[in-house]
Amino acid sequence: MEEPCYSFDQEDSTPDFLFWDQDPNIELQLDDLLLDYCSLEDPSCPWPSPTHPPLAPIGPPVPPSAAAGVAGGAEADSSRPPPASLHRRAANVRERKRMLNINSAFDELRCHVPTFPYEKRLSKIDTLRLAIAYIALLGEILLSGCDPKSYVEGCLRNGLQSHHQATWNTSDLTARLSWVKWD
Repeated sequence: MEEPCYSFDQEDSTPDFLFWDQDPNIELQLDDLLLDYCSLEDPSCPWPSPTHPPLAPIGPPVPPSAAAGVAGGAEADSSRPPPASLHRRAANVRERKRMLNINSAFDELRCHVPTFPYEKRLSKIDTLRLAIAYIALLGEILLSGCDPKSYVEGCLRNGLQSHHQATWNTSDLTARLSWVKWD
């Protein structure tokens, strides 16, 4: 049986959350990851790789007469891709980085909210809603000054009548809390 991502009895082995900007080399690593992932997964990727060469040249085609012997002038500049294409490609890489950051943050958040065993991956909106409810419950536990385990067990045992209007009292969270292994 698979263990849940998080239980109250576990000690967190990581003292703080690690963010992307703590490592100065992470940008280079992420660029390499994007290039490797793109070239392995998508044969139409604009970056060359040993397994998938690009489908089309990255710049405009060079006429044979221009490539044969004319050097300099405007024809030499025509072999480079237009600046708009380079800007678009750079924007695409930035967007991929941004989405990887967001997705990794959601993956990290999914490990800290209670889940059912063998539950499929929660959507982003379900993860946010569950996290909001869970944070509200944790805040209420802190304000009560009670033992977290006994507080939650008491809420679940009493049918949540006294907590009917609580922000955290959602069917998703209460159902998941009832599945958490407390011992």
